[in-house]
Amino acid sequence: PEPTTTRVPALDFTQPVPESEEVEMDYFSDALFIGDSRTDGLRLYSGIQGADFYCYKGLTIFEVDERKIVELNGSTYSVVEALEKGPQYAKIYISLGVNELGYYNDDAYHQAFSEFLDTVKTLQPDAIIYLENLVPVNPQKCAEYKQPYYVNNDRVAAYNAIYPQLATEHQVALLDVASALSDENGILPADATADGVHFTKAWYQKWLAYLMNHTVSPEEYEAGQTAAEGA
Repeated sequence: PEPTTTRVPALDFTQPVPESEEVEMDYFSDALFIGDSRTDGLRLYSGIQGADFYCYKGLTIFEVDERKIVELNGSTYSVVEALEKGPQYAKIYISLGVNELGYYNDDAYHQAFSEFLDTVKTLQPDAIIYLENLVPVNPQKCAEYKQPYYVNNDRVAAYNAIYPQLATEHQVALLDVASALSDENGILPADATADGVHFTKAWYQKWLAYLMNHTVSPEEYEAGQTAAEGA
């Protein structure tokens, strides 16, 4: 008889990554995180170990090829330069968008993010790319701490409508961090944030727990790419 082969399920890039069995911390030993001050908070306060971080306070999608924030071998590079000159990673997590909320040109944001995803896939061809959507803010805390007027959940929702399009267009894994870290009203709880935007230690830990329970195998990811290309 013919040997039976188990068919690997193809990842559906039109949907967020489903919950999976929790991984061990060493899952992040070949992972890179790209982001702004929220991602830096994940690095500092979540307890994550083993990962590399290309992140900086205020970083935007429009600066990833220009703003020099990554230290490598005694020199400072932009994120794009570091992706080219630095190590090759098995997983790359991307979380950007808070600092772009006041840009008010969603098409330009979509286009800039699209170009960046193309660049990441070209420079890091073996990586599973995880695209994280934008966690809402807490309106009362934002007002209390005088956050800019454009840092609001209407703008967050506008960008969160773009991420599924990007994931589908570029066949990257979408992570619905927004739902995981929001309350029943779809906002960041007041006790989860110090200033309306950034998280408390417990919420950074909750973010990490979500990442550890929502992973994709290289086989699923590759099968999804093949299926999408054949569609």
